[in-house]
Amino acid sequence: MDQTALADFFQTHGGIVRTQQLRAGGFSHYQLKPFIQQGQVFKVKQGLYKWQSSDQSELPEVAGIVPNGVFCLLTAAQHYDLTTFVASAYHVAIPRKDKVILPDHPPIQLYYWNQTAYELGRTTVIINGVVMPIYDPEKTVCDFLRQRHKLGLDLAKEVLTAYLRRPNRQIARLVDYARQLGLSQYIDNSLNLLL
Repeated sequence: MDQTALADFFQTHGGIVRTQQLRAGGFSHYQLKPFIQQGQVFKVKQGLYKWQSSDQSELPEVAGIVPNGVFCLLTAAQHYDLTTFVASAYHVAIPRKDKVILPDHPPIQLYYWNQTAYELGRTTVIINGVVMPIYDPEKTVCDFLRQRHKLGLDLAKEVLTAYLRRPNRQIARLVDYARQLGLSQYIDNSLNLLL
């Protein structure tokens, strides 16, 4: 099989491909097997394969591992340049009742959220040609305020302060999200101190 054709197929799917996508693209497991043995393709988990490339983001891989996941907290904050902290794992929110089996790599921290917290502020970004779910900056700030006892007050303050420096900030949206998540008093106090 032509390696270039397979590499191009993986590239068009952000470097991560499911078995069904391979079949739909005209590739069989038998054609894939030599590339797995040579180390060019990595089996992430059953039915999910990654083309080995050092310059590719792992976000599409994480999105494939956690199909209902939405990038949140530190992963979202890093994407929006709201923090200088580098997380040791990808932060992904899923519905409270979902079950996900995680591989050893890449490291993923799951957050099981209720419907309001999970649905509010969802948007998408395109990374390596792949559309991926992520929370918008306002929801990311609210999530840090919700998780301030777990992640630390200093980190929550850093994210909020960085957000308030953004020229395209949406304070009305931030306040609305805070109200829906029961954070109104906390966000009002924080805004009064920082604005």
